[in-house]
Amino acid sequence: MTQKAEPLTKFLLPIDGKGTYKASCALAASLASVCRERVKEITLLHVMAGRYLSTHMANIDFRVDTVLESELFQRLKKDFIDKQIKPELDEAKDLIQRLYPGAAVDFEVKDGKPAKVIINFVAENNYSTIIMQRRCMDPVKGAFIGSVTSGILYGEESCSVYIPGTDFPRDGLVEFRSLLVPVDGSQGSMAAASEAGVLMGCVPHASIVLLNVVDVVDIAKAAEKNLWPSPVQEAEEILKNAERQLVKSGVDPSRIVKKVLAGDPADMIVKEAESSSADIVYIGRTVRSAVTDVIVGSVGRAVLGRCARKTMAVVTPEKD
Repeated sequence: MTQKAEPLTKFLLPIDGKGTYKASCALAASLASVCRERVKEITLLHVMAGRYLSTHMANIDFRVDTVLESELFQRLKKDFIDKQIKPELDEAKDLIQRLYPGAAVDFEVKDGKPAKVIINFVAENNYSTIIMQRRCMDPVKGAFIGSVTSGILYGEESCSVYIPGTDFPRDGLVEFRSLLVPVDGSQGSMAAASEAGVLMGCVPHASIVLLNVVDVVDIAKAAEKNLWPSPVQEAEEILKNAERQLVKSGVDPSRIVKKVLAGDPADMIVKEAESSSADIVYIGRTVRSAVTDVIVGSVGRAVLGRCARKTMAVVTPEKD
């Protein structure tokens, strides 16, 4: 894993050619409009995944092992990009620049397996942020995390992944007024709080809710055995540590709300996201291995699946 880039400085938007990118473009423009000079570039990336190969293979009379190097195939590839891919990339670029005229946007087209190509592209170019849309954006049925998004979330890239929710508009900027960060004391959750603090520095009127959810069973056991510190006391200390981190980064304490709730963590996070009208819910990823085990924990997975209306930001911490 490469060293993590400074948060909210370089955005990568995978564009899959199926029209599911307008919310991602609007989110990128909204973030860039408040972060301004902090955002150095926005790149649109389309990974062809062999679609042009299957489309044109029947038209090429060459042996398979020479097809990809043939001049004819290269012309067909270029024609496919110009006619099928570039118009959507141009449309996505125009949307971002219409919403935020100051945005610097370019695009790239690559071949290969999408998740792998995206992860490698992030590592090679040190992107801070991937912004990608859920496959299903039906506010009734929920939002389905597709295979490519899952591959990104379970990959080793060190950037953050922002996923616009079904509430996010596709044709206008959003004012970020309320952020929610569930914290459990883990490295991932503290990294999520830190990145939320960066955005707080760009939106001076926003508030942030730091949330810790305590299991009711643990509370009952602690009370029965008269344990000290109690789970609630431990939760309060975790919240204080997260608050200190935010204040150290320049966030006014008056903009920070700390909450301890009892219940199922995923349930409570989803309910709090709704009740606090959170514009972004920040979730920390878990880093278990220095080589391969970078995952979204069980609570994070549940929130991603059930909190479909809200924009999610999944943040990877630095590795030791």
